[in-house]
Amino acid sequence: MTVSFTCNEIAEAIGADLVGDGTTLITSIASIDTAGDGSITFVSSPKYVDALKSTNASAVLVTPALVDDTAATRLVMDNPYLGYARLTHLWVSHPSMQRAPTIHGTASIADSAIVADSVQIGANAVIDADAVIGAAAVIGAGAYIGCGTVIGDGTSVHPNATIMHGCKVGSACEIHSAAVIGADGFGFAPGEQGWEKIQQLGAVVIGDRVSIGACTTIDRGALENTVISDGVILDNHIQVAHNVHIGDNTAIAGCTGIAGSTVIGANCKIGGAVSIVGHISICDDVLITANSFVNRSVTKPGSYSSGFPLEPSDQWRKNAVRLHKLDELSRKVGRQVGKLKS
Repeated sequence: MTVSFTCNEIAEAIGADLVGDGTTLITSIASIDTAGDGSITFVSSPKYVDALKSTNASAVLVTPALVDDTAATRLVMDNPYLGYARLTHLWVSHPSMQRAPTIHGTASIADSAIVADSVQIGANAVIDADAVIGAAAVIGAGAYIGCGTVIGDGTSVHPNATIMHGCKVGSACEIHSAAVIGADGFGFAPGEQGWEKIQQLGAVVIGDRVSIGACTTIDRGALENTVISDGVILDNHIQVAHNVHIGDNTAIAGCTGIAGSTVIGANCKIGGAVSIVGHISICDDVLITANSFVNRSVTKPGSYSSGFPLEPSDQWRKNAVRLHKLDELSRKVGRQVGKLKS
């Protein structure tokens, strides 16, 4: 069965105004350059106006300012990129893309687990004792759901993801493959014979509509819980240490590491490969650019950066030498200023 919608159906579903032939049939979503007959695409920036004028797409999501720059059927929105996001959901929810609720014969489900009738559970998945799986949840092949863990309605746990004991995941979340939720935090005390482990007695609590990328790890709390609030989106390969709190709708890009007991506010945007030390707080509405090192609390909203942009190696070496001499130079200048004042 082919996925297809009329432009009238799409406009109503995504909240766009229609200009042109609403009966135009759309069977695919494509980029502006590769779109052809039966395709829909989007343009959100005037810098792509030339591509818009030459596109072969049957329909285009555009801003009001670009509505006259194509003869294709237009679906007009202030934010076409948001329209594109809604469009992808429309495609995935098409009946031809749906699977009937099934539990694979090789799945291992504890007798004390509570599993809704409408779930999908893949091959070799394990649902441990006293776990609760909500309605319309999807547990992928080889995934592990630990003892007493709760998975909310409509949440998808992709193949080979692991959610350890006592954790709670809200509704409409997505946890990608090889993510590990609820591993022990990095807690050890030095003893006479080496490091002695501190048992991690908290859990991980994840809100609703949270997306967690592949190979991302979120450690359980030492005593209290690690908390990921509603609407948070985490990219691949992120490390969230024990007792971290992340506020609503914060977005964090890949390879970022967050040390223990740090509190990150709501609506923050943290770039890739950012390093954040422990026991600090970052307020709401903060943007931290990629490769920054955050070593103290951030108390005012705004954009923050650290580190040096890429430059030719010869120039970087010269600048590095000068940087090492900066303290000496500052002291010399200070002494000269002191002499002038005296």
